Amino acid sequence: MQKVEWVIFDKDGTIIELDSIWIPWAKNFYLNLTENSDFEVAFSLQHFLTTIGVTADGTTIDPTSPLAVGSIQEAETIMAYLLYQQQGIAWSEGVMLARAASSLATAQQESITVQELPGIRQLLISLKEHSIRLGVVTADSTARAELHLKQLGLWSLFEFVLGSDQVTSSKPFPDLAHLAQERYQVSLEQTVMIGDSNADMLFAKNAGMLYSIGIIPQDVYPKDYLPDAMKIIEVYDESLITLLIAKEDQHG
Repeated sequence: MQKVEWVIFDKDGTIIELDSIWIPWAKNFYLNLTENSDFEVAFSLQHFLTTIGVTADGTTIDPTSPLAVGSIQEAETIMAYLLYQQQGIAWSEGVMLARAASSLATAQQESITVQELPGIRQLLISLKEHSIRLGVVTADSTARAELHLKQLGLWSLFEFVLGSDQVTSSKPFPDLAHLAQERYQVSLEQTVMIGDSNADMLFAKNAGMLYSIGIIPQDVYPKDYLPDAMKIIEVYDESLITLLIAKEDQHG
């Protein structure tokens, strides 16, 4: 096996705590629709949240759901479908209404405090100290991803940040990996992907990366939703740093 030259991270659920960003966003998405429409929305906030992937108690996000894995554009499509199915609103109008509500929710996100996952900062610093190069590939937009990383003071640790707005097909399709290869000379066969969804794992496989690592928090069950990960971890600790650096030392 070749040495690890690059580590590419997903953003939400991998670097940043997923629930802290996307539950408030999903709530604002719905509220913006109800407050700025001249009709009464036929489905409740709770129905929308559970449809998009927020658990019944409203505190966490299903890691296999559209809200966890998909793009904002896909969330807009779900909202437009609910408007069509339950409200009888024409598809084209529903798409425009959903897009306007989600755009406002995204603007409102600037006031939300993002939270980093425990251990991620030390992991990034340690990898940089061992000359392993770092990048971010996310289903979020590039500008919003950069904003979140800057808020945490982590942006300068990465050589690139690429969002789904940069390509036609986002993860699990390999387009973003090919763009990273072309634009930043990323050696995919010497790259490890770390993410929290199986789309991340399939992205690594489809792009021909060295291997993938899936992170599943200790309190999340069941732990079978990353079948394509080569390795599963629950926390960022010294064992992961040792794994990545050992590959470098052994083969470098």
